[in-house]
Amino acid sequence: MDKTQEQAQLLKNRVSKNFKQLRKWARKNSVTCFRLYDRDIPEIPLSIDLYEFLPADIQTPEEAQAFVQAQAAAESANEPGAAARRLERTFLKVFLYERPYEKPEEEERAWLEAMTDALAECLGVDKGRVAAKTRAREKGGSQYAQDRKAPQDRKASQAQEAGGGNSLACDESRRKAQKLCGRAYENGSIFFVDLESYLDTGLFLDMRLARAMIKAKSAGKRVLNLFCYTSSFSVAAASGGAKSVNSVDLSNTYLEWSKKNFSLNGLEPDSFEWTKADAIAFLDQAAARRENSAGLYDIIILDPPTFSNSKSAKNTLDTKRDWAALCEKCLKLLDKDGELYFSTNAKTLKFDPALLPGARWTDITERTIDLDFKTKKSHRMWLLQKSQETK
Repeated sequence: MDKTQEQAQLLKNRVSKNFKQLRKWARKNSVTCFRLYDRDIPEIPLSIDLYEFLPADIQTPEEAQAFVQAQAAAESANEPGAAARRLERTFLKVFLYERPYEKPEEEERAWLEAMTDALAECLGVDKGRVAAKTRAREKGGSQYAQDRKAPQDRKASQAQEAGGGNSLACDESRRKAQKLCGRAYENGSIFFVDLESYLDTGLFLDMRLARAMIKAKSAGKRVLNLFCYTSSFSVAAASGGAKSVNSVDLSNTYLEWSKKNFSLNGLEPDSFEWTKADAIAFLDQAAARRENSAGLYDIIILDPPTFSNSKSAKNTLDTKRDWAALCEKCLKLLDKDGELYFSTNAKTLKFDPALLPGARWTDITERTIDLDFKTKKSHRMWLLQKSQETK
């Protein structure tokens, strides 16, 4: 057995162990998408996310919730065929992290092929439902990375019948291109997911508990979601009964994706605000438009990319450098009892409260990290509020 075969067997053993532990937790908590493996073995630098797409005939959040609960009950009761039906809707997103040394492309291609073969075999997932990408170290670019071609650009042989639905079914052009896309359920909501077109899928799984927190706090609130991406936080706020939600992003593509996410959840997009803008410019303009000292928002979600030099933005964004200025601008727009949720995945960012003298802060990271991300915390999050002196 050569080294690649040995590593493939190691990966199978670890993923099988993780899946056995996480599947029970996921079934109990109606979690249908979760992180299965994240560089657990240093010489196998992969992260692996599992997605269970909804069947085409499930259209509403209520139907999705009932379906997921029924599926969990059937598997818990060892109903014949229940697990097989789930596997027909199961897809994997595999990220190969850039190695700290050079490796010939053909050699890397063969290695990744062996790893994905091992994954498909140990989980019983069709190889055509595995999407593999390379996640390089951040070198700048737009807010959200388009697909960087992996050594293996896997094609999906199964058109997304498992990911159907009317408004966000993969359209005919996507089916012809064999795109891996579908609809995923989370905490009473449905989100459109694309496993192949971009580096990220449209749904950051590590923010699951943070979205639930926002949903629980949003009733009657005015909510601003900056760098909204596909607006999963906005969906959570709107579904939680927010009085208003404004979603801000530079990308028309993601704002359209956002509106489709709203439609999937029975939320009329035209009833909410959508702003195509650089977030920093938006904050400055909003502050200038204020007619009095009253805050414009009760909740602000600030989850910026680590770095962006998008051509659409006036200035380069470096969150490690600019986080305090961003938070300060947000605090100015908060109501006196409002809440700012600031999150980052920049591991070297130093959160220094002295840079925000007018704010009270609480590190809420632990409250927002679910079981599947406990071993490698992928983000940090703080709750910021105006101090008594600045209200």
